[in-house]
Order: sequence, then structure tokens, then C-alpha cells
Amino acid sequence: MKKLAAIILAAGKGTRMKSDKPKVVFNFAEKPMIQRVVDTALETNCDKIATVVGFKKEIVIDSLQPNLKNIFIEQKKQNGTGHAVIVTEEVFKDFDGDIFILCGDVPLLTSKTLKKILTKHQNKKAACTVLTAVMDDALKYGRIVRNIAGNVERIVEFKDATAEQKEIKEINSGIYCFDAKSLFTALKSVNSDNMQGEYYLTDTLEILNDQGKLVTSVLLDEIEEASGVNSQEQLADLENLLYSKIRKHWLNNGVVIENPQSVIIGSDVNIEQNVEIAANTIIKGNTIIKSGSRIGVNCYLLDSTIECNTKLQGFNVIVNSTLKENSIINFYDKRVN
Repeated sequence: MKKLAAIILAAGKGTRMKSDKPKVVFNFAEKPMIQRVVDTALETNCDKIATVVGFKKEIVIDSLQPNLKNIFIEQKKQNGTGHAVIVTEEVFKDFDGDIFILCGDVPLLTSKTLKKILTKHQNKKAACTVLTAVMDDALKYGRIVRNIAGNVERIVEFKDATAEQKEIKEINSGIYCFDAKSLFTALKSVNSDNMQGEYYLTDTLEILNDQGKLVTSVLLDEIEEASGVNSQEQLADLENLLYSKIRKHWLNNGVVIENPQSVIIGSDVNIEQNVEIAANTIIKGNTIIKSGSRIGVNCYLLDSTIECNTKLQGFNVIVNSTLKENSIINFYDKRVN
């Protein structure tokens, strides 16, 4: 079986966030955005993860949970996505396998989607597989140009696109899977002769086609998965979308949630069937709620275990605690360890 790796692009500042913090370290539903991307790569069983850092690199590195698979490469000057990948070449000089290219500001991408990309990439023996999406209003995304055979011929950046190409509805998500050797060979032919004066990673697709290699694609099922965060407003919108998906999951798995939109449940929470959760409740961290329990109105739970048939009357704060089976916690009672 071929080895698998990921390169995560996380060197930029994110000026539209209006902050002196690197964009990728902003919390997204309890975790830094970049941590969610690293977690997704790990869930896909990547043997190696190369995270490209630049702006305030120490803050980005410190925001991540230590992991031996994750190494950091500095991009001292941000000169395009192609250049960001080029700086990792030394790390992959002896690597014979496939490499995902991921973005540190795209926190909703799932391992299920990455596995779908990898399956097609390997089945087709492709040099590159790009994740695409179809949008009625394709805005300023790069456009997918296909050849007669229906495969991807190239990606045209919006600023370099003709009027006809701007009418194309299929866009580039910025997520790829490359054969490692094909990737770094193609990058040697990339130049900065474009409107931005940058080295585009997208140029490698046309180069691979010119070399007679196959570039294929996978169409994204839920376009929100590839949505990047560029502003505080987008961060809030995508975070709400994630919380909504989490609530729907539990609602469809035997959990009663009163006034669901008022309830926040973290992505690492585990809830058994026959649990009731009242309005305005927040449940975060590695909290476990077991069957038959009721969480009353305006409660806050963090990193706690609620054993079977426990009743929280309401306005309770439970942090780093275990509540025994059949417990009754009175209004306003707190359990903090």
C-alpha cells in the first residue's frame, strides 16, 4: 500500500479577520481551525503531515496539540500556493506515495471526503485528483477547464480567466491529492508569469496534462465542506453550521433537544439514547451523558461524565466532574473539580 501524507497550508495572516492573530489559530467550535484540519488528516491515516507556517509561526505551532506525525516548515515569504508546497520538497525527497494538499482555514472538510478523493485517485492511478464544486454564482474562484475526455485539463484563476471561462460553474476547492513524485516534478516547471506574480499550485495540472499524465476530479457533495474562513462573520456562520449538524446528529439518534437552536453541543461530546436536554444549555469538551438523564435549562457542562438517570434541575455548572447514577442536582448547584 502506498504511503499517504498531507501538506497543510497555514502561512498566511488573514487580513480580513481584522486581528493581529494568524487566521488559522482562531477557535472554531472549541478548537483552533488548524487543529481541526490536522485532526482530519490524522483521521485519514496520513503517515506524515507537513504544516507550512509563516506569519507569527510560533503562535500557530503552539496552538496545535503535539503529534510526532506533524512537522513544521517555514515559508519565509508568501509567494503563492505553489511556492508554499515547494518549500516542503526536502521533507518529501524520499517519499513515494500520495500527498493531500489541505488549507488551514477550511475547518469543515471531513475525512470521509478525503477518503473518497483518495479512492478515486488510486483506482484511476491519477497524477492528481482535485476536489471540485458546482456553484450557480462561482464568484472569484478558479474555474475547472476540462478536456475532450472529460478529465481536468487545467484550472484558470479568476483574475486570469477569459469572459467565457468566467461563465464556467465548476470551481476549484483548493483541495487536492497528488502523486508525490509527479507533484514535485511539475512544480519545477511552474513560473510566476501571471497577474499576481505568484507561483500557482494550480499550474501543475496543465503541466501534468502536457506530460501525458491523468488529472481527475471528485465533485463535492456539500459545498460548505470546502468553505474557507476569511472574516469573523464567515467564522461565525460556519461555526453555526457545524453546531447545527451536531444537533441534527443527536436528534436523529434518540436525544431530545428542546429549542435546538439555543443549545450548543461540542464535536467531542458523546450522548446516549433517551437523554433530554433543555434550552440554553452548553455541553463541551469530552463530556459523556448516559441514558435516562435530563439536563435542565441553562446548564453548562465541560469534560464531565453524567451517569444514567441523572437529573440536573437547571442553571447548573458541571466541570471536570462525574455525577453518579440516579443523582439529582438542585437548581443553581455547581460541581467543579
